[in-house]
Amino acid sequence: MGSSVFPPAKTAKFPLNPDQKNHSSIFTSFFAQGSNHDSDPTLRGLSLDPFEGGLYDFTMRKLPLLFFAIILGASMLCQAKPKNKPQPDNPQKDAGFRQLFTSLFTEWDSNGDGVLDMKELNAAIENPDVHGSDAAIAVYLHRHLQVDKEGQVNGLSLADVQALAASPDVQKIITSRAWHIEAINHSLFVPGDPNLATFHQGGIGDCYLLAVIGTYAFQHPEMVREMIQVQTNGGFEIEFGTGRTVEVGPLTDSELIMGASEGRDHGVWLSVLEKAYAQIDLENKERKTGQAIEAEDAVDTDFIGHGGYYSPVIVLLSGHKVQGAPLGRWVKQDPQGGLEKAHELMAKLSVEHRLMATGSSGDKTKKLPKGIVHGHIYGVLGYNPVTRMVTVFNPWGNQVKPKGPPGLVNGYPTEHGIFEVPLDEFVQIFAGFTYETDKPAAQKVAG
Repeated sequence: MGSSVFPPAKTAKFPLNPDQKNHSSIFTSFFAQGSNHDSDPTLRGLSLDPFEGGLYDFTMRKLPLLFFAIILGASMLCQAKPKNKPQPDNPQKDAGFRQLFTSLFTEWDSNGDGVLDMKELNAAIENPDVHGSDAAIAVYLHRHLQVDKEGQVNGLSLADVQALAASPDVQKIITSRAWHIEAINHSLFVPGDPNLATFHQGGIGDCYLLAVIGTYAFQHPEMVREMIQVQTNGGFEIEFGTGRTVEVGPLTDSELIMGASEGRDHGVWLSVLEKAYAQIDLENKERKTGQAIEAEDAVDTDFIGHGGYYSPVIVLLSGHKVQGAPLGRWVKQDPQGGLEKAHELMAKLSVEHRLMATGSSGDKTKKLPKGIVHGHIYGVLGYNPVTRMVTVFNPWGNQVKPKGPPGLVNGYPTEHGIFEVPLDEFVQIFAGFTYETDKPAAQKVAG
């Protein structure tokens, strides 16, 4: 399976929010001392199934967030220097981060072996009592783990963790992510959801999943709202188009910053669907191997964040079988006839509101229009038979402004990941697409 395509990194501007339960005393002490204070992978060619490579009360967190924002914010303002000059060291701020990282290391090193391993960090990420800056640190350390030549994941020693805590870049990232957590709207839906204007793939390679979910949300927004039900324990029950029902627990702070990009202007419905699909993938892997996967063995992003096929996602959401349309072959065999065949099929599918998705070639020697990346999955939102324009969706939710006439060289004007491509150019960019048929898929009620 190919590797995944990640959207460009976005740096949020948020202050650090320490966890008030366990670590606020560290920063209270710090303040009392008088401080002067945030891949571009490939597919193995392009087939008809191209794939990628790749609720708690937070009112009580407002005070510590504001308090610590004053500590760090004043530091950043007072220590500000012209852009071209390096920032001076801030021993007191560094000491605060060092104490926090050290305290968390001791707390999370459950077996006391002096090393934070994958299982221990997974447990921290899935712990609903890990909030704010602690959650941001758990995610950062998890992503910092390295795989050696034998495929083994190396743990982090206390010295490794303290070295990271001393890095101004790491401090900035933790500050940003912790404030981001505070800004997230924890509602399942807000008025107007689901809305592609607030839809953004996060830092994992699950475009095969989100491209289809985005298309489904565009075609059937009311069905997205109906398929997810909040449970009394704060978790969720999701019923998919095939009849399959999945239950997942409440989203932790760490989980909210690992997948789809969440914020204050939309609910967490997309993260819920990511978690549900990860649960399905876990169950499928257990069935194939005959072995149970324990909670600490992997987190949700380990299942969905490294690529997958998008055809099963279409089936799961729609409850219908899929079929491929090899546009490139059609046009190669009969340029005019093949184009007309594609025109008729896409017109029919659009009228019926069928799900469609496609993928760009992983062959980097093939030139693509600006703004369209290699080895990436896109949703097809519809087709206008009059203008012969295909509406395409990039789950990154990005913006593109062509420098020159729109087309195969300069790309296409893109807003919130949505752009239009003439059919005759679409078949040159994408060799084919997969679509939902009217044939029911096998129903599966149990999860």
